[in-house]
Amino acid sequence: MATSMNNQNQEETGSIIKDLETAVRNTAIQMGCWTATDDYLLITSVLHLCDLERVHKEVKFSMPFSLENIQDRWQCLLYDVSISKMIVTKIQQLSMSQIENLHIPFNEDEEQLLAAIPSYTIPTLLDNELDTCLSKNSKKFWSNRTIEELREYWLQMRQQGRLNDQQDAYNSQQTEMIQEHAISRKLSQLLAPFEFELLSRNKEQFADKTDLPYGLLHVNNRLYCMYSDQLNFGTSFPDRQYDISFDNSTTIHIQGMIIRKSGLFYIINNGDNPFRVNTALLSSNEASPLGTRAVIDILEHTMVFQAIELPP
Repeated sequence: MATSMNNQNQEETGSIIKDLETAVRNTAIQMGCWTATDDYLLITSVLHLCDLERVHKEVKFSMPFSLENIQDRWQCLLYDVSISKMIVTKIQQLSMSQIENLHIPFNEDEEQLLAAIPSYTIPTLLDNELDTCLSKNSKKFWSNRTIEELREYWLQMRQQGRLNDQQDAYNSQQTEMIQEHAISRKLSQLLAPFEFELLSRNKEQFADKTDLPYGLLHVNNRLYCMYSDQLNFGTSFPDRQYDISFDNSTTIHIQGMIIRKSGLFYIINNGDNPFRVNTALLSSNEASPLGTRAVIDILEHTMVFQAIELPP
């Protein structure tokens, strides 16, 4: 038994040594391709993400290294003293200006902290929220994170519906469920537990039908179902009625419409003041395609649009 285990250990050791020799040989061939900045990115990203595959997919090196290249380089950094010493010496010669603007992908801890900031956060207060989050959790964020970087990533997460309150209130799985069970389930069941409103339709008459809307709009924990080819929205204003109205504590009046034409959706600003669509400013008398999902900011309100793409 002891002899058998010794043989097995020797085989495993031999395999490890052989793998390291292969890694060293491959690294030597690639040596001239890796810059000191690449090595800094590799070490920092691996320590931050703890995932070589994510490093391969998300880190922007000076050239497109393969996953095998990255694995070999990392193995040599860990186990080959001469190569590791040479790489570290090169990194130590980098100046702060060479590394301060390098991008390190966000890890899961950082994403969870950003996801906790509500999607309806007013743009003028967002930086304060991010600064507070960064200050309270500085040990969990990568040391060189900036407010600008956090803001950009938070907006990206919001557009993708990955913030906590978006996932609680409405997420893409809801849409997938509607599409998957379009024939067999009633609309009132599909949208539960949301409070919903059927625009351009009588709720009592159509709530139990399998007649699905063209799109859904999520506003203030309420779903609106778009059945017509045109939907009007705007801030509360005397003598004006909209399909979707927003409370307005300011003197600024916003109005617009969403139209459906040839199966595609567009948003039009037919008011006097701008609003934002996927963080881009939409000025008066301008139009923009919506795609299948969009985040629309109306003053302090956020409206999430989701097209319902039915199977043919």
